[in-house]
Amino acid sequence: MRSSEKPPTPGAKLRVFPREGPPSSNPQYAERYKELHRAVFWLLLIAVLANTAPITILPGCPYRIYRLVHLSWMILWYGSFVLGSYFEFVLITTQRLSLDRYLSATESAIYVVHIFSIMLLTWQCGNWAPKVMRNIVRSDIDRAYTIDSNRTKRFIRLHMFLVGIFTCLAIFFNIWTQKCLVYRSILSINSYVMPNIISSISFIQYYLLLQGIAWRQRKLTESLERELFHLQSPRISEVQKIRKHHADLIDFTKVVNRTFQYSILLLFVGCFLNFNLVLFLVYQGIENPSMADLAKWLSMLLWLAMHVGKVCCILYFNQTIQDEHFRCLTVLNRVSCTRNDLQDAITHYIIQMRTNVRQHLVCGVINLDLKFLTSLLVASADFFIFLLQYDVTYEALSKSVQGNITRNQS
Repeated sequence: MRSSEKPPTPGAKLRVFPREGPPSSNPQYAERYKELHRAVFWLLLIAVLANTAPITILPGCPYRIYRLVHLSWMILWYGSFVLGSYFEFVLITTQRLSLDRYLSATESAIYVVHIFSIMLLTWQCGNWAPKVMRNIVRSDIDRAYTIDSNRTKRFIRLHMFLVGIFTCLAIFFNIWTQKCLVYRSILSINSYVMPNIISSISFIQYYLLLQGIAWRQRKLTESLERELFHLQSPRISEVQKIRKHHADLIDFTKVVNRTFQYSILLLFVGCFLNFNLVLFLVYQGIENPSMADLAKWLSMLLWLAMHVGKVCCILYFNQTIQDEHFRCLTVLNRVSCTRNDLQDAITHYIIQMRTNVRQHLVCGVINLDLKFLTSLLVASADFFIFLLQYDVTYEALSKSVQGNITRNQS
């Protein structure tokens, strides 16, 4: 897709699912809808409280009054967060060394923008998010996909556990490094820990959507393999149906990534800056052992692990979808048949799977696969060299200015 094309409007997000589906009064639909809500209920509840999902997505909260209450909560929370970030900058960040001060201030500003983008997306999703959930159920019924509630709950519990571990350790190390000064600890937690918790909860929903797409692709590939290799006479209509479902999942992948694209970009920028800042502080600690502090070392290791984990998770789940895509293409390339009608259907299927619709491209510049890690490492190395050069130059200039002042005074 050319970069000049406009992103899809929220209404366009619904077109990746069948427009026709079982009515809401259908017992099978109602049961499957309840099953999906039970599987993700606690994630949705936590996401609503964290302002990363609209309150209308919860059962029994479709009314406008709930949206107004949620909007008031978002404004109150975001206002408190911005105010705390400002005081943290004035009282703490400005007291740091030159390079540390600039990078920390930039990172905090990115968090302010990132949280705003998350909340803006949450508000925009209020009308169509419940419809997307209903259409997911309809499409699952249409393609005979059964939701594995236990697997979904395990997936959510694992990621919520990791977020909980990070939260507890980050708060503990923050209080430790701030020498138990209450106001400094609260301001630092507000400006750096809380934004990462909020973005982590937001991206759990993103991971779940991508993993759900990968699970459904795997199911379709298995159905296609049974149809082509375990039946004496494969059914053209069934192959065409599977091909259509695959096209729907490809389109939905593109919609999900384009919906989260600005959040992904801001997360990558914030992680990149913080990762290099921590590496630079580690270098300074190694170069000057007198600067070593156990609390700071452990805190830096925690932040390194958290940022690397976020970036790797985004790339990994996108790579999982691409692996399932290639697996389906491998199955199609193994088919050899003499029937012209089946051969034509397989050819069209292969062309569809080989067509690059850039479903994993965000903001027109980032292709979400594990190969992108190489680009990040190269950019990180260049930026780290820049930080070293800046630090050496700044130190030399400081000594020169200090020497001139001393000579003038003498």
